[in-house]
Amino acid sequence: MKVAVVGLGIAGLSIAARLALAGHNVFGFEQFEPMHENGSSHGDTRIMRATPGEGEVYVQLARRAVEAWRTWEGLAGRPLIEWTSGLMAGPRGSPFVEACQRLSRKPAALLRGDAIHPLTRGYIAMPYEWDVFRQEDCGVIAADATRAFLLRQAVKWGARLAHGKRISAPIEGLTLKIDDTTMTFDAVIVAAGAWAGRMLPEFAGRLSVKRRVVGWFETDQPRMLPVICIDNEEGTFGMPAPRGYYKIGLHAIGGATEPDAVREPDARDAALLSEQAALLLPKHHAEPVRMQRCLYTVTPDEHFLIAPSAAHERVLLFSACSGHGFKYAPVFGELAEEWLSGKPSAELLSFGLARRGDVNRLGGAKS
Repeated sequence: MKVAVVGLGIAGLSIAARLALAGHNVFGFEQFEPMHENGSSHGDTRIMRATPGEGEVYVQLARRAVEAWRTWEGLAGRPLIEWTSGLMAGPRGSPFVEACQRLSRKPAALLRGDAIHPLTRGYIAMPYEWDVFRQEDCGVIAADATRAFLLRQAVKWGARLAHGKRISAPIEGLTLKIDDTTMTFDAVIVAAGAWAGRMLPEFAGRLSVKRRVVGWFETDQPRMLPVICIDNEEGTFGMPAPRGYYKIGLHAIGGATEPDAVREPDARDAALLSEQAALLLPKHHAEPVRMQRCLYTVTPDEHFLIAPSAAHERVLLFSACSGHGFKYAPVFGELAEEWLSGKPSAELLSFGLARRGDVNRLGGAKS
């Protein structure tokens, strides 16, 4: 089958690689250069949680992904995940923390917030009144290394990837205008992230683009620390990063933006990040050594949206959005293959328009 994949972020790359491996004639199109930093997939690290607290469907996806990550690591010839453990935290009775505990394959008692300071040798501090659930199956994904691997691997498996190509919007069928030429396909998969609503306007009302900023914090005596995901008003999350830094982001802070006009990090962003670092990272310097912007494409219920277009049944929107998708990267290609074959899994069906009520709607920090 001749398949177009529009957008080559982490979802599009996974889809292009998997479908090429399955024997499809895959063409991938990206408006920017390889390894660009304009969308949602760039950066040195992303959080891996093998037991996510967002709902049972994500746990099933994560379990599928863990095995596939091992395969990718074998093909890449290097580790892509460093397992560090994680601290899922929030105010007493947090639904997110309770869900993490309930869904874990290795149930354990909740910790009090003030136990975290001695547990981490003074590097992480949390309020006494918080509940904390410690998960062993958390870690850090080498995000840019994963993208670079997929760019190579997709081509090895036969995908033809074209960068610096503009697809005319809107997409209304199986014929695409690519710069000044046209091509017709048997199926089109739109994995364009923040630009997906432009490509398929029927979904624009379900996809909001948000600006987010992350910052890296330095300590004089770096050590490997656990991931943190916190169910607070800011939606704070953090992870160890290269050079001994610790990276913090705010899942719930940042307004709407246009994807082609995203404001660069500024002093206000630094102040918001520093406030969280001062509370949570006692041994780190209060000012970020650097910051980076990122885009969230958010659905109203903060779940993925994978649905065929009304314009044509062989055009698919694939939006693994809302800030917590990267960990499932190896499964994205599998889900696209299920759709092409007409044999959808329960996970794929859950992210369509008809059965969104099947996905647990649990709040909390995500990454």
